[in-house]
Amino acid sequence: MKKHILVVDDSPDDREVIERKLQNMNGFVFPILVAADEKSCLDHISSDKHIDCVTLDYSLPGVDGLAVLKKILEIDPMIAVVMVTGNGDEHIAVEAMKIGAQDYLPKDRINSDSLQRAITNATERASMQKKIQDQQEELTIFANVLVHDLRAPLQTLTSAIGMLTEDLAPEVAWEHKKMLDCIVQGAERMDRLILALKSYTEQNSVHPVFETVDLNEQVEAARLNLSSDLKAAGASLYCDGSLPAIMGSPPQVMQVIQNILGNSIKYNRSGAPVVNITSLVKGDIRQIRITDNGIGISGKYMKRIFEPFKRLHRDDEFTGTGLGLATCKKIMDRHGGKIWCQSKPEKGTTFILEFPSL
Repeated sequence: MKKHILVVDDSPDDREVIERKLQNMNGFVFPILVAADEKSCLDHISSDKHIDCVTLDYSLPGVDGLAVLKKILEIDPMIAVVMVTGNGDEHIAVEAMKIGAQDYLPKDRINSDSLQRAITNATERASMQKKIQDQQEELTIFANVLVHDLRAPLQTLTSAIGMLTEDLAPEVAWEHKKMLDCIVQGAERMDRLILALKSYTEQNSVHPVFETVDLNEQVEAARLNLSSDLKAAGASLYCDGSLPAIMGSPPQVMQVIQNILGNSIKYNRSGAPVVNITSLVKGDIRQIRITDNGIGISGKYMKRIFEPFKRLHRDDEFTGTGLGLATCKKIMDRHGGKIWCQSKPEKGTTFILEFPSL
């Protein structure tokens, strides 16, 4: 099993130890490169694209290994990195894993077996990440083709029906109005489904930038986007303005809130939809509760509603694509959070969102 290894360590003695352990591994042949500082390390990464794995010492001249790790991953996000730390530096190892290292080794535990295990784990994880990235790129291409190649014929169909209706004599048009309307409505439903499917697939391919998110601001943004729906339904939305801040992607967090608020307005027969948003801080958890007075959900469907394309109502009763809550769940998963609901038929529903602390 041949792998190209870059050993980054400012200590000649430590570099020699790692090289010797690499050469003693059974079944492995290692072309080994070495670097003693940040510059030579990054030069190797930039010029030698065949490097499979880097063993990176945390303590380098004038810089810590975490900063170097970030620069390595900027050059090659898919490269495998094993962070090498000193004694008692487990917290550094944790930070390295958060940044993107695949494994770590304390210096006092380096031997041929542990080094082989760490390198194998790191390269396999990096390879899996590359496969996932390739699949996500393929999914993005598929979504773009889906939108372009399927929406165009639907738009042509809708336009053709419109022109046909205009050219028909009034008595003929009236006779066939129900059928023509059915065709147009079917095309419009398909168009909405295509756009919803694209949005759902994008959650796999988009890598959001996380920042501090004020949930009160996101609720107000969702309120503004839904203002016409709120007015048309005679709905009231209440939020006391004391929601906490979280770490996340502002547009994605707003999308979750907006999707749930939109459902609270739509799935409601009260004549005056009412939605209340409250929050609860439980240790390291920030919990948001969105409660409505809508039609509610039967207990047997509580989990299924978050599955793609699972709809509980006919389209002639409540329009939808079956992807709104599935998208919400995907976004919450990417934020390390949870989403679930509590509900009783005809008594309303409460959606609970849980986010990790800042």
